Amino acid sequence: MGCESYRKSIKREALEGEFEELLSRPEPSGGLFRLVRAMSKDAWNMRAAQASEVVAELKASVRTLDKQIDQLLDRIVETGNTSVVRAYEKKVAKLEREKVLAQEKLAETVKPKHTFEESCEHALRFLASPWKNVDLSGRKTVLRLAFSQPLPYCRKEGLRTPDLAFPFKALAGLSTPKSEMAHRGGFEPPTP
Repeated sequence: MGCESYRKSIKREALEGEFEELLSRPEPSGGLFRLVRAMSKDAWNMRAAQASEVVAELKASVRTLDKQIDQLLDRIVETGNTSVVRAYEKKVAKLEREKVLAQEKLAETVKPKHTFEESCEHALRFLASPWKNVDLSGRKTVLRLAFSQPLPYCRKEGLRTPDLAFPFKALAGLSTPKSEMAHRGGFEPPTP
C-alpha cells in the first residue's frame, strides 16, 4: 500500500495556468492602485515637509544661539565685575554647547537621495502586476515576495489557498470589502 500519487507528475501547463490565475487575484484594480500610489506619494511628501521643518527649526535655533552668544560677549566687554564676567562666560559656554549640538543635528539630517518616483515606482509597479514581464529568476523572486509560505497543492483540487505576503493582503483587503452595513431590519426576516 502506498500513496496513489506516488511517482506521478503534474502537467506543467495545468500547474502554471492555476498559478497565473492565482497571481492575478491579488492584483489591485486600476483605481485602487492609483489610490495606493497617491497615498504613498502623500506620505512621502509629508515626511519631506517634516524634514524641511526640522531643518528650518534647527537653522533658526543656531541663529538665535549666535545672537545670544554675541549679546553675552558684548556684556562681558562692557562689565568690569569679575564674578559677573565668570557667570557670563559659563552662560556662553553652555550656549556654545547647545549650538554645537544643533549644528550636529543639522548635519545629520539628510535629504532623500532619490525622488519618490525613483524610490517607489518600481515597487508599486511590481504590486500592480507581479507576474508580468518577468523571467524565470524573476518568477522565483515573485514567489518569495508575494507569498509568505510555500504554496500548498492538492492533486485533486489544485492550488490551495495561499498565505499572501502583507502588501498583497492589504491590497486584497482594500479591494474586496468583507463586511456590509446592516439594514435597519437586520439580516433575518422579522419574526411574528
